[in-house]
Amino acid sequence: MLLRTEKPTRHRARWLPVLVALGVVACGAPSSLSGDGHSGPDGGEDGQYGPDDGGPDGGGGKNGGGSGSGAGAASGAGSGSGAGSGTGSGAASGNGGGSNANSPSLMPARIRRLTNAEYALSVRELLGTDVDASAAFPPDARQNGYTVNEAQRVDPLLALELDTIATELAADARPRLNALAPCGNPGGEAENCARAFIESFGAKAYRRPLTEDDTASLFALYQAGAEGASYEDGIELLIRGILQSPGFLYVTELGETSSGETVTLTPYETASELAYVFRGGPPDQELLEAAANGSLLTPDGREAQVRRLFQTPEGRARAIQIVREWLGIDRILQTGKDTTFYPDFTDALRIGYWNETDAFVRAILDSSGGKVSDLLGSTMSVAQPPVSDLYKKQGGPVRRGLLNQGAFLSVFAHANESAPVMRGVTVLRKVACVPVPSPTALTVQIVPPLPDPQKTTRERYAIHSTDDQCAQCHSLIDPIGFSFEGFDGIGTFRTTENNPPIPVDTKVEIDVSVDFDGKYADSNELAARLAESETVRDCFGTQVFRSVAGEGQNALGYEKSFAEMVAGLPAESRGTLIELMVAFARSPLFVERRNP
Repeated sequence: MLLRTEKPTRHRARWLPVLVALGVVACGAPSSLSGDGHSGPDGGEDGQYGPDDGGPDGGGGKNGGGSGSGAGAASGAGSGSGAGSGTGSGAASGNGGGSNANSPSLMPARIRRLTNAEYALSVRELLGTDVDASAAFPPDARQNGYTVNEAQRVDPLLALELDTIATELAADARPRLNALAPCGNPGGEAENCARAFIESFGAKAYRRPLTEDDTASLFALYQAGAEGASYEDGIELLIRGILQSPGFLYVTELGETSSGETVTLTPYETASELAYVFRGGPPDQELLEAAANGSLLTPDGREAQVRRLFQTPEGRARAIQIVREWLGIDRILQTGKDTTFYPDFTDALRIGYWNETDAFVRAILDSSGGKVSDLLGSTMSVAQPPVSDLYKKQGGPVRRGLLNQGAFLSVFAHANESAPVMRGVTVLRKVACVPVPSPTALTVQIVPPLPDPQKTTRERYAIHSTDDQCAQCHSLIDPIGFSFEGFDGIGTFRTTENNPPIPVDTKVEIDVSVDFDGKYADSNELAARLAESETVRDCFGTQVFRSVAGEGQNALGYEKSFAEMVAGLPAESRGTLIELMVAFARSPLFVERRNP
């Protein structure tokens, strides 16, 4: 069992220069490396519009304005400060930003930090541990709701947690050094054993062959730990340092140093991109071999790897994560309710909703590769108790697709009532890619409708239509949200509200200038139309690109390039998750970057 204890500080003065050379934070003291000033998004919208980058009711986001300081924090692609300092993780010099600097067709060369989930899987596979290494980390920053993005930074709080967990993991690995770093004669052959360990373990941690500078820096760290101590002490410090080094914490997309307008990712960068984007973890041996033999240089070679990874347990989990983050339903485990209003909303129900999404999406991945028409339109039932028990309350129709399942209906609801605005905004933004400005951007002050036991939720929110300024947006938002009023704030079917009961009204007419405009009896009927919509299919392609490309609000040009490429695919492929992933991996967008 790991304990959160600090390592003795013996020889710390000798360690620090080497750790700093590696870009490592030692003993929780961040080495301040300048960032780009945006460590994360501002969080969610107001309580009515619901989460996008933040959590439900505006919670869960990370404040912006980060300094970028912390373990291995890089000053940006091409600076050479932090990432790449001593470890050879590849921070390019950034020479020669060409005349193509403003071209929207290619993403910029960059460095991005591993997400919490990516870090945890990387540690697990590197050390063979079952510890959830990122459990104590602050939540990931999000862009467009997705955790894989360029906004991830190492702030002082995360730097402290990185050092703490690295210390624990290194100590935990010590009893297993015979397997991790075998040495038959640690007395006389310790340095040779350490060099052999560095070559194998270091290359696996950095996901590429080590450079001479890498080897020298890591060996110096080993010596600092072993001096006056033992071989085991040196290896322990070495593991601790590697786990905090930029070569481990960051994925580079820099290519070879070039003065041209564009660069191509190195084969090992391509292997890491394929692994983290489509598997959620580090490259396996087959990917590293493909990098070494050059097969990743071809679109066919990359496609073969994506299709292989998609069939692995990690690849399936990554695909499910993409779907969860697309709709924001990955937040179900953190969603809270007022149990005075919703006594059924227990931990068991939250976990049940999580498992329902997992089983539902997994079945669709298996049957169709993840068609959006099935994700939104399938009436397949996979719910188990207590979810199935709750679904049977009050009867109700068979639920169609993810939008009518408990995870979506609970996340996009308030603590004590349903939230038609949150549900409507999410469908417009995430499912149809219709931009909905936030009230903050419009300098509109939001005043939620007052509780009124004599009115339904829909009747209370109808006040939006009486104000011209509100009606401009809410005439688009509210009809979609009102179609979901057959479900309360935790997804229970209902036909009435309040006490005495008042019938709810789910009939709507949608007029958003999209191909699913029309009249609908309820959200089930709407979901059936969304499942067949070309607008939704095209939006799904955009959302998949956002989830895997890791670009933020400035990515419209790259999204357009991807959309133009996807337009050339067969119609069925354009709405299928695996085919969209393959299309991205085959494209120049995946392997080429423009110089900053």
